[in-house]
Amino acid sequence: MSRMNDGLVRAALCCGVALFASGAMADYELYNKDDKKLDLQLMVVGAQFGQNQSWFGESYSFLGVSASHWTEFGSKFGLKGESKLGAGTLFGSVSGVYTRTSGDDASGVTAGLDDMSATTLEQSNLGYKLGDVFSGLEDDTVSVQVGRFDYSIGTGMLVNDGGSDGGDRGGWYLGLRKAFQNGAMVSLDSKTLKAQVFRLKNNPRRGGNQGEGSGLNVDYTFGDSVTLGGSYLYIDQDLPGVDTVDVYNGRASWTALAGLTFSGEYAYEESNDFDGTGYYAQGLYEFSDVAWKPALTYRYAEFDEDFNPIAYGYTDYGYWFQGEIAGNYPLYNNNLKSHMLRANLKPREGVVVNLFYYNFTLADPAAFGVASDDFGDEVDLTVDWQATDRIYVIAVLAQLNPGDAAEQWTGGDKDWQYAMLYVSFTL
Repeated sequence: MSRMNDGLVRAALCCGVALFASGAMADYELYNKDDKKLDLQLMVVGAQFGQNQSWFGESYSFLGVSASHWTEFGSKFGLKGESKLGAGTLFGSVSGVYTRTSGDDASGVTAGLDDMSATTLEQSNLGYKLGDVFSGLEDDTVSVQVGRFDYSIGTGMLVNDGGSDGGDRGGWYLGLRKAFQNGAMVSLDSKTLKAQVFRLKNNPRRGGNQGEGSGLNVDYTFGDSVTLGGSYLYIDQDLPGVDTVDVYNGRASWTALAGLTFSGEYAYEESNDFDGTGYYAQGLYEFSDVAWKPALTYRYAEFDEDFNPIAYGYTDYGYWFQGEIAGNYPLYNNNLKSHMLRANLKPREGVVVNLFYYNFTLADPAAFGVASDDFGDEVDLTVDWQATDRIYVIAVLAQLNPGDAAEQWTGGDKDWQYAMLYVSFTL
């Protein structure tokens, strides 16, 4: 197996792929009295997938499965509550996730499996928070939290998704498992300053790699136009030849003019085995006084061959699964350069349309065992529809055209076409 095939399996085992993992469960109030509150949470989701010429026409020979169509189903269910205690508030939550896949998905990690379903513990945490602790900060809250909980840094380029889906668990694309386990965090949240000190452990599926991380994250907002952020992480993970990784990360966002925002992020990773870098730079312009309120985005992103994507996850389309096809199946944020153009439209209330174009090249073609760096071009159309307060519908059409690198890697030269229909119900 080539080094890149090893990398593909490693990415699948470590990260899972989750486009809608950040979808929050709605709350149904069960009790609210005497400074005590208890909410029921429930979300049920299903998605149907169809593909033509997946893996550029070489799905069966490359992965061992046909991956032409499959269905995913999932549910998140739980309780969360809080109660006044002394000068502060005690809070906590507990939840579970059930997922199932019928048919072989295009990730390839379902090959050889008969039963692709599982019910697992998701949230299980307890915390305490105090308000108005620091007189110099507006709307400040200090909290301590332990257990299993969600955590995200910035746009999710490094840290967002602590759980693994797919394979024997099912639900690869739905990605409902996000919580980190064995976590501990102290947080400061205010209008201008946000900071966290944390320790986290990921939740892999069977055969996945276990990793632990600790670190510090700080974000500061200057007025209404500039936000700066920085993080340090110390990662200890079970990867061959890698003991620990030191990660240094910086982020910035600047609203230069009304509607015009520039943003970017840079990460440097250092270990005994490699030094890796990853970054992006982006410009966004929103037309507030134009019909359908169009927003145009250009982004360039680059992740070198030695960059470890850690626990990246979905915070919006293209962040950080780049392309409905490429980012969810053949590629991940390593050994990759990408150009993204996005047009976002709101033709009516409750409906959002996105049109994407991506160009993908390889930072180091030799790591894929190919001579060319041209992986391909992808076009995506997504339509989000808030049908009712409880029902949400998403439709996706996409096509990934192979470049020379993709053809040399897979042996296929067909255009990879893809369609998906997703429906969710929340209490």
